[in-house]
Amino acid sequence: MNVNSLCYSLFVDINDTLYCSTFSQHRVLKRSLHDSAIASNCVAAGTGIQGSASNQLGGPGGIFVDVNFDLYVADCLNDRVQLFQLGESNGIIVAGSTSLNPTITLSFPTAIILDAEKYLFIVDYQNNRIVGSGLNGFRCLVGCYGMGLQSNQLNTPFSFSFDHSGNIFVIDQSNHRIQKFLLMNDSFALSFNQPKFCPTATWNPNAITIANRSIVGEYSHAIFVSTNNTIYVANRANNTILIWHEESVNPTGIIRANFTGPSSLFVTSNGDIYIDDGLENGRVQKWIAGANNFSTVMNVNSSCHGLFVDINDTLYCSMGDNHQVLKRSLNDAVMTPNRVAAGTGIEGSASNQLSDPGGIFADVNFDLYVADCNNDRVQLFQSGESYGITVAGSTSLNPTITLNFPIGIILDADKYLFIVDQYNNRIVGSGSNGFRCLVGCYGMGLQSNQLYGPFSFSFDHSGNMFVADYANHRIQKFKYLKRYCVNTPLIFQNIYSSSLTNNNQNYYRDCQKEIFYYESVQVKVIETGYYTFRGNGDIDPCGSIYKIKFNPLDQSENLLDKEYNSCSDIQFKLNIYLDVHTIYVLVVTTYESKETGQFSIVVFGKNKVILERLSTPVNLQYIHSSQLTDDSPTYYRDCKVPQCHYETSQIHVNTTGLYVLWSESNINAYGYIYQNDFNPLKPTENLLLSHDGPELSSCVIGDQCNFYIKGIGLTLDDILRDELKPNTVLNNQSFSIKLSAGLTIIMFVAGLINSILSFITFQNKDSQQVGCGMYLLVSSITSLFTITMFIIKFWFVVLTHINVSISLSVLRGGCASIEPILKLFLYLDGWLNACVAVERAVLILKGVKFDKKKSKSIARRTILILPLCILGTLIHELAFRRLFEYETAPDTTDTSTTNEDTIKRYVSCITHYSPPIQDYNTAVLFFHLVGPFTVNLFSALFIIFAGARQRSKARTNQSLKEHVQQQFNEHKQLIISPIVLLILSIPRLIISLLPGCVKTSENLWLYLGPYLISFTPPMLIFLIFVFPSELYMKAFKKLFIRIRRRTPP
Repeated sequence: MNVNSLCYSLFVDINDTLYCSTFSQHRVLKRSLHDSAIASNCVAAGTGIQGSASNQLGGPGGIFVDVNFDLYVADCLNDRVQLFQLGESNGIIVAGSTSLNPTITLSFPTAIILDAEKYLFIVDYQNNRIVGSGLNGFRCLVGCYGMGLQSNQLNTPFSFSFDHSGNIFVIDQSNHRIQKFLLMNDSFALSFNQPKFCPTATWNPNAITIANRSIVGEYSHAIFVSTNNTIYVANRANNTILIWHEESVNPTGIIRANFTGPSSLFVTSNGDIYIDDGLENGRVQKWIAGANNFSTVMNVNSSCHGLFVDINDTLYCSMGDNHQVLKRSLNDAVMTPNRVAAGTGIEGSASNQLSDPGGIFADVNFDLYVADCNNDRVQLFQSGESYGITVAGSTSLNPTITLNFPIGIILDADKYLFIVDQYNNRIVGSGSNGFRCLVGCYGMGLQSNQLYGPFSFSFDHSGNMFVADYANHRIQKFKYLKRYCVNTPLIFQNIYSSSLTNNNQNYYRDCQKEIFYYESVQVKVIETGYYTFRGNGDIDPCGSIYKIKFNPLDQSENLLDKEYNSCSDIQFKLNIYLDVHTIYVLVVTTYESKETGQFSIVVFGKNKVILERLSTPVNLQYIHSSQLTDDSPTYYRDCKVPQCHYETSQIHVNTTGLYVLWSESNINAYGYIYQNDFNPLKPTENLLLSHDGPELSSCVIGDQCNFYIKGIGLTLDDILRDELKPNTVLNNQSFSIKLSAGLTIIMFVAGLINSILSFITFQNKDSQQVGCGMYLLVSSITSLFTITMFIIKFWFVVLTHINVSISLSVLRGGCASIEPILKLFLYLDGWLNACVAVERAVLILKGVKFDKKKSKSIARRTILILPLCILGTLIHELAFRRLFEYETAPDTTDTSTTNEDTIKRYVSCITHYSPPIQDYNTAVLFFHLVGPFTVNLFSALFIIFAGARQRSKARTNQSLKEHVQQQFNEHKQLIISPIVLLILSIPRLIISLLPGCVKTSENLWLYLGPYLISFTPPMLIFLIFVFPSELYMKAFKKLFIRIRRRTPP
């Protein structure tokens, strides 16, 4: 591309068109890369004259072209983002203060990206931030704390990009750096622990003192434990924040500042610390992680007895002296006034009032829980409500506990409430049976099982409880005892003894680099129930139990439970519920790396337990070294991870047995084992095992992006895809393909003749005296459309699969439109035939009272409404049907072939539904298949038996059987059509109800046959409706004679 100006941004769309935004020329240029010679550039947007009109640009920056070839332009000097739809020279303002629905003001936007949902992300250059759109408009994403050099700040960012995990990489121009902002995979990004406890959760009543007065000072108030088990405690005596990292005995960090007498603190997921400084200085301070400095983030006029930052970055402060909870958003660029979250500011016990509030907790629904200390209750203020609900205390709706100055609260993963009951010197918790005392249940005191005026508490990742024991001037740790979660009968069943040696299998545990030896033991029980496994020995063992299998490369897969309990006679204890129909694997390893020695496992439970060793000693057999480079071939590993470099190696073994393949590398490597062959276009084909544990056999049709579990959703693409050979002419295709091609042509010719003859018959007014004739006239037209779309569908599938060079635009159009249109006409034809069956049944029921005018009126309305109803049930297919396309990069490592020979193109029409939409789609398909079938069945039965019953009442000299025979003989033209339609529907219905995986490649005609049969009703209208009827045949012959007379000899 030749340009005479700097390209502020470049983009290549899916059609290989190159775009360049020329800042100084105020326009965006483009040219196709498919042209053999460099052609002159085309104007994509802008006039070349700076301006703010809809067809003008002012210093365009970043550009983005979506799959519909719509162009988005960051119009820098106009402080807006413009959308130029395909073929349009006038843009639409989609972001900025002049947009149709302005939710953000931009200042010199320089870069833009659309995500998979077409939400817009923008580099707001002079506002030093990245913003993004969503359902509620735009919001600041990163760089939301003003211009600066800190880790949460930017200084004139210029451009950005996402990696496949959603992390943002930003060119921080004036800070001369590249910044990476991690995507919080858990959208809630909780910084504190919310463990999930069993119903009988128990803590060791005797606590361990992890810090005494000499460390935390007198009257400890505030404690916080983060998700990585880092402990934060505020020392009120010397105004410091103490930090313990996991398993540290003494504080590993001390933060000093000029705050005074803090009552609370809160730590966010990025390590920022919010601390109360309201007692004397009237503020809440924030210590910025990595910057080692404090800033004021909230002004208050009272000490904050509780601090909390919710998932929307809103800071809450419970002001005991002012009897209310205040809040403000931390996303605001300037410090805005505080808003009231709860309480009126006047002390009281009404539902909208508080009295000396203490601890607070805001859940993911933004419901606020407040420890209402002087009212001896916990109040719940639901989002947006100013009146609270008492959820704990003697005045609650279902009181199970009496509180005395509750001051700290936490919700666990199941939303059960845990409360510091300060004046009762205990911690209580709720459950399915109400509240109960958890720790400090032995009265006020200084012993390890007692507390004295506890102020706050926090859980670590394992559920252990850390309590700020206020009047005892210490931090207490109460260990969570998982073994008490079940009540296992201690009946000895088995003992297993072995040892770990240097020859045992090994693995990396918890992503550490040290090697751990392990032994795996298969566990079978002969009676379902609870069992206990106790391990001890010369080594310091850890025990884990898995369901079905243990994967040493992913120790979390299939994990049911694990425990390590050092410094105990019982070094691990597992209490677990085992099912008689399931095989389990018990894995024994060690706490320390490469530890060897003897161990034993004692099993208690209801009945006999069988233990068999699985892991065998291993010896190193071979080491293979290599590397992946930019020249290595690539493939789509799955539908979300494109362009993965790979290398294949053949494996030959001399002895059948168990083998362990292990990798050590400086990249995040994935490993897969295939049988016989690896097909980069179908990575699930022949797959035996992978380190990330896919199913050993998958229920996949075509490719891993598009699958059905049963035959109900089968399309012609799914049935023929594996049978068709790419780049192979029809004559060289399989016999099945050639036979099916011949059958479709025969079906089309027969359907065409049928439709013409049927139309000739039913367009006569004599045939339209009742609704049946009108239904059949429309059906003769829709049958022609159905059989036409059917042959178009068949040859589209065949030709696009055997000729891979067909234009992608043709493929996209066919993918999006042909299948829904085909279904529309097929279903419409089926329901019209069902309407005929219903009207004939009504004719038998009404007899001489049958109203022909009303019948025709109903038929007209039905014919108008029915297509709209069917189209409404299929509208989701248009939204979810898309073309999946992929072309492998050339394999430059294979010197025996040219690069072009190694390039493989893979195109597939897929529908990728979410589980709810998939369920809806299955219901719709089943409804359109079973509905007409059911109507025809009951109509046929009604015509025969209801008519016979009516005759038997009038003519008693004959039996019901004789009347049935007579009814059949007289009304065979009314009975034959629904019976034939019924029989033709049965094969497709049977295939749809078959259990298990659909394997079209193994049983092609099992699925193709019923599929073809389902299209025979549209080509049989003349035979099943006209031919048996004397009235319709008479009309047909009359019209046929008239046509012959008009035709000259």
